[in-house]
Amino acid sequence: MALTRKMLEAMGIENEKIDQIIEMHVESIDGLKAERDRYKEGADKAEGLRKQLDEAKKAGEGAGEYEEKYKAKCKELDDYKAKVDGEAAEREKRGLYRELLAGAGVDPKRIDTVLKVSDLSGVTVKDGAIEGAEDLTESIKSDWSDFIAVKTTQGATVPNPPKSTGGAAAPKNLREALHQRYENKE
Repeated sequence: MALTRKMLEAMGIENEKIDQIIEMHVESIDGLKAERDRYKEGADKAEGLRKQLDEAKKAGEGAGEYEEKYKAKCKELDDYKAKVDGEAAEREKRGLYRELLAGAGVDPKRIDTVLKVSDLSGVTVKDGAIEGAEDLTESIKSDWSDFIAVKTTQGATVPNPPKSTGGAAAPKNLREALHQRYENKE
């Protein structure tokens, strides 16, 4: 039901008051219309934002794929780092085992051969040294004894061996030997 001048006159309200009432009514209606327009604008913006969100969701559907690729690359990098660290530890272990072989007396020419066939999986390195090096050295000496050079001392070779006396009896003392030699030279 609308507020009209006729209705207000029928209520017995004076013309001056009717004008004031209608003015106030128009102001409140205009305020309500402005508020309605503002809400309508907000609703339109919300609809636009919802459309943008839907578009972003559609565009972001492949984001999980990129996340998986990222995680795969991170795992690949971690695996590579572990491989490099493992190789460095293996090089250190081989170097220390090489020193242990040399210390056990294995022929330097045979150390590479022994390293190629040795299983170093049971050897552990701690603080830059092989754990249980004494026991391992004894094991090396027994397992690789064929490759350990044995040093023997041999007397000097005599350039002029003594002359054979042709079966004559050897002199009993040094004086007789020198005397015989002197006589033989003349």
